[in-house]
Amino acid sequence: MSTETKETRPSEPAESNEVPLMVPRHLLENFERANQQIQQHYDMNPGVPVLARLWLASCTSSQIRVEFELAALDVTRRDIEPHPNGEFDDDCLV
Repeated sequence: MSTETKETRPSEPAESNEVPLMVPRHLLENFERANQQIQQHYDMNPGVPVLARLWLASCTSSQIRVEFELAALDVTRRDIEPHPNGEFDDDCLV
């Protein structure tokens, strides 16, 4: 095994692509409940921030668009599915 040390360079400022989010308390309640359920089942929990990041990371662009369209249509039922082409029309809402 070599005992040489690598030359360390000052770290360059990292370009941040992070988007700071302000999440209202009522939106965190589902993550808090999930965190408690995980604690009960596994005797450990990842914490609310980790669960929120996991949820954001697993969401697809089409899911985000569907949620936006349901909100724009003021649809509260979440069992409505768009057609295979991803579009909503009157047939979806009956």
